[in-house]
Amino acid sequence: MLTISPHVVLTKDEDAAVLLDKKSGTYFRLNPMAVTVFEMLSAGQSTAAVVSALQARYPKAADRIPDDVQKLITTMRTSGVLV
Repeated sequence: MLTISPHVVLTKDEDAAVLLDKKSGTYFRLNPMAVTVFEMLSAGQSTAAVVSALQARYPKAADRIPDDVQKLITTMRTSGVLV
């Protein structure tokens, strides 16, 4: 299971979403798909569940979604968002 760092918080409004690492002061702007991935992982969903939900939501991009989600997860791990 992937775990969100306890120092990371999501802030969002109608126009934007930002992850803030309160420990390092680093922040990341998220697109709507990345917000969904973050929220689902935060809720304890598996990577497979995230991919399935996104494929249902964006059927025209279904073939790209597994790679996109994996790249995002890799970036989140590298940056310390996921531990």
